[in-house]
Amino acid sequence: REILYMAYDLEEQESLAEIKAWWEKWGNLILTVVTVACLCAAGFQGWRWYQMKESTDAGVLYAQMIQASNMKDEARVQAIAGRLHESYASTTYAGMGALLAAHNAETAGKYAEAEKALKWIVESDKYPELKPLASVRLAGVYLDEGKYDQGLAVLNAVKDAKGEEVPVYDRMGDLYLAKGDAAAARKSWEDALRHAPMTNPLVGVIEIKLNSLPKE
Repeated sequence: REILYMAYDLEEQESLAEIKAWWEKWGNLILTVVTVACLCAAGFQGWRWYQMKESTDAGVLYAQMIQASNMKDEARVQAIAGRLHESYASTTYAGMGALLAAHNAETAGKYAEAEKALKWIVESDKYPELKPLASVRLAGVYLDEGKYDQGLAVLNAVKDAKGEEVPVYDRMGDLYLAKGDAAAARKSWEDALRHAPMTNPLVGVIEIKLNSLPKE
């Protein structure tokens, strides 16, 4: 029995020696890898927390902006839009705020301010989901200002945006008609109807526009 215990003891010592040698060789590397992984995980969680906080803060500001818009407080609307632009440009609320600011500026007849806000969205890569709408709105500002070619250039850049073809082609028709090109206006409105499901609320409006054109 003592011989058996001695054998086990020798085996344990050999195992411990092997483990010790292995740890001396690889231990520092393993500790480094584990430490880096922990730091990365902590950094990722911290970044997620920061993004969540930033989005929440921007959402609160946007809610205040809507309230100011409903109260027709133009100065406050523009002030909040500027703050969203400067401090929360990475959030969608900044783009939405620019759209709302442009709407209020248009309503007040301040086309230069509306154009500036809408161009900020159109020329940015941060808000692809808002770009077609902003382009249609910007083209509408150019339509009011008589800048028909500039409006058409803006719309041509987004006319292939999937799911947004109807308002884009509709506004193109408006611009062509204002230019005096009834044939191009007709084609644009026909293109709009070609992309539109019958449930689209613009269908009836576009059909009225088409029927108002002189017969070819």
